[in-house]
Amino acid sequence: MQKGFLILLFSMLCFSTKAQQIFVNGQNLNTIKNISYITVKVQKTWMMTRFSAFLDYGQGSSDSQQEMTDAAKKALFFKSKVEIFNLLDRNGWDLIDSYEESKDSKVFILHIFRKKK
Repeated sequence: MQKGFLILLFSMLCFSTKAQQIFVNGQNLNTIKNISYITVKVQKTWMMTRFSAFLDYGQGSSDSQQEMTDAAKKALFFKSKVEIFNLLDRNGWDLIDSYEESKDSKVFILHIFRKKK
């Protein structure tokens, strides 16, 4: 009985650790050196039921280079902006400001995060 419980507990710990990692452009955000600030753009998906997040740390401007993914490069989807903000907070990032930006006659809200010290 105890052995089964320990295996279950270990499996849950591995899953939660993996689920907390953020990948962008094929790289783990927490292992990228020399970045202190990022911007995050949140958009509703085409069905308007979930959110996608696009993160810029200076790597490029296309959505495919900025989309937040898991380790297998599968896009992450969220239920709300707050879920995204909580994930970034758990990964060591503080929200410091937000601003509007226009591109191709669309207005986006960008959120600036700073790496916690």
